[in-house]
Amino acid sequence: MSIVCRQPIMTDTLQPEADHRLGSPVRRMWPSLKWAGLLCCSWLLTFTHVWAAEPGPVNEEALLTTVREFANALGNGDRVAAGQRDFVCLHQMAQQQLFSDGNFPDPSNPIYEWCEHRRQEAHQLVIQQHDRALDNVWPGPGRLVDFSDFERFFIAETLHQQLAPSFFVMQAIAIQEPTTPFIIEAVESGTLPHASFPSPDETAVLATPTAFLTTRVSYPNALTAPIANAPGAEDWVVPYKKAQRVVKSVNVKWVVLSDLKRLGFPTDRAVLDLILDGPRGTTIPFVVDPGGFMPRSTEWFGLPESMETIKTGIQQAQAAPTRLESIMRLNRVLMIGPTHIPTLEVFSDQLYKGFLEYGGRLNGLQLGDERLAQRFNELYWTVQSQTDRFDMSLGMEMGGKPEPMSADFLYRMIPVMEALASLEPGDFNNRIRLSSTYRWTNDQMAALSAPQELLTEVPTDQEELRAQVLLELAWARIGKVAWNRHFDDPDIHKGYEAAQKAFELTKDPLNKFTAAYAMAYSLAFHVPRDNQAMLGLLQQARDWFEKTPGSSPQSWAYMLHNDTLKGLVETDPAFKSLLAAQVDSAK
Repeated sequence: MSIVCRQPIMTDTLQPEADHRLGSPVRRMWPSLKWAGLLCCSWLLTFTHVWAAEPGPVNEEALLTTVREFANALGNGDRVAAGQRDFVCLHQMAQQQLFSDGNFPDPSNPIYEWCEHRRQEAHQLVIQQHDRALDNVWPGPGRLVDFSDFERFFIAETLHQQLAPSFFVMQAIAIQEPTTPFIIEAVESGTLPHASFPSPDETAVLATPTAFLTTRVSYPNALTAPIANAPGAEDWVVPYKKAQRVVKSVNVKWVVLSDLKRLGFPTDRAVLDLILDGPRGTTIPFVVDPGGFMPRSTEWFGLPESMETIKTGIQQAQAAPTRLESIMRLNRVLMIGPTHIPTLEVFSDQLYKGFLEYGGRLNGLQLGDERLAQRFNELYWTVQSQTDRFDMSLGMEMGGKPEPMSADFLYRMIPVMEALASLEPGDFNNRIRLSSTYRWTNDQMAALSAPQELLTEVPTDQEELRAQVLLELAWARIGKVAWNRHFDDPDIHKGYEAAQKAFELTKDPLNKFTAAYAMAYSLAFHVPRDNQAMLGLLQQARDWFEKTPGSSPQSWAYMLHNDTLKGLVETDPAFKSLLAAQVDSAK
C-alpha cells in the first residue's frame, strides 16, 4: 500500500509487526495521515493485495457462542455485556484508552451508555412510532417492531443501510416475550477477508481474521413476534396500504472478528453489528461483507400450524381491558390467519359494537336494554349519514384527534366484514351489518345491492329475518334520496313500500317501531308532503317504541329532534302532541 502526494508530507505505513495479520485480500485500507502544519495535499490510496497462508478451519461452535452471548445481552437489556461483545464498542474503548491491564472498563463507564444509545437510536427505525388508529397491531405504537419492506435495504446504492444483525434480536422484541423471545441456530459458516481498522494511536492500519455465521433466528410466539410486509407486497414509494404478516423466522449473517487479544483487546472475539463512520469518511472496521438480513429468507406464521396460537390470541382479545387493546390484538391474530373465520367474526363484532358505542357517546342517551341501545344507535348513525357526516368522514389523523373516530371504525370494519361475507355467505347477520355499513359510508350502490341480493337468499319462512333485510333496503333507498335531494327519485316511494312490507311481516315491537319510523321519515322527502300521514305513522312508531324494553320519553324525544324531523315538530302544533303525550306519561 502506498500514498501518492503532490507535495511532501509525512505518511504512515503498516508496521512490520502488523504485516503478518493481513491474510485474505483487503479492498481498502485506512491509513492515518499526519498533516504538517497547514500544508495541503491531495492523496490517493493505491491498493495492493496482501496474501497470507490459507486460513484455518472455522470454529463454528465458538462463533455461535459469541453470537448468542451478544444476542442474549441485547434481549436482556444488558448494555455492559452487549458492549463487551460489540467490536465497534471495543474499538471506541481502545481509542479512548479505557483498557487497563487487559481488562474491560468498569460497568459504570459512560462508554457503555454511548454504545447502547447508538444501537437503540438505529433500532428506532423499525419500531412503529406512528399511531395508526384501528390499524395498530399489538403491542402498539412505540413498542411494535415492524420491519416493513426487507427488500428496501438491498438497493445497490443504499447497501450500507441494510438491517444489521442486532435488529433481529433487539430488546423491543425480547421484552414482549421474556422467556424465549428468539432461538438462534447455525445454518452456514465460512471465512471472509480480514477486517481492517485504525490502531488506537492511528499510526497503523490493523487487520484481524474474520468469519461469518449465517443463523436462522426464529420467533416462537406469533403473538409477540415482529411483523413485516407480506410476501408479494410491492416495495413502492407510493404509500398504499400493504398487507402485513407475522415473521416466523429470518436468516441473519453475523460477521465475527477474532484473534483480538493479540491486538490488546480483553476478549478474543467480537460481533460486527453497526459499522462506525470514520473521521475521514471511511468505515470502521472495513469489511467486504457487513452481514445482516439475508434476502428472501423470511418465513411467516400461518394456518393451519398456528390454530392454538390463534385461539389464545382471540381469548386475549376478548379479555382485554379496553376495546382498543382488543382490536390491536385481533389485528395481530388476523395477520397470522387472514382467512380464519372465528377471528373475523369476533373482529367484526368488536368493530361494530365500537362504532355503535361511539354513537352512544355522541348522543349521550343511556338506554336500559342492550338490544334497544343497538337499534337506537344504528338509527342515530343512519340519520347522521344523511345529514351531518362530519364524524363519519373525518379520520383520527385528519381531525387531529387523540383517539379513533367513527370514520376509523367504519373503514376498518368494511374489509373485515367483506372478508367474512366472502368466506361465510350464510352468516346473514354479518351481511345485514355490512349493508348498514355501506349505507353509513354513503356507498349508495353497495347499500342498495347488498340487501337486494340478501333478500333473494333468505328463506321466505324466516319472516323476522326478511323484515330486517327489508328495513335495510328501505333505509338504503331513503338515504339515497335524502342525501342526493332528488325528490323525484322513485326510490323514495320504493323505500316506503319496503318499510311497509317489513311492518307487515314482523311481530317484533322493535322492528315494528323501526318500520313505522322509516315510513314516517321517508314522507319528509315526498313531494307534496303529507303531514297528517306522517303524524299518524309517528304515533304508531311511538306506541311500538313504548312497548320495547328500555325505552324512555327522553330517547323517544331524541328520535324527533334530528335534522330531518325537528322542523316539523317545532312548527306544527299537531307534532308537538307526540312529545306532550310522552311528558304526561312520564309524570
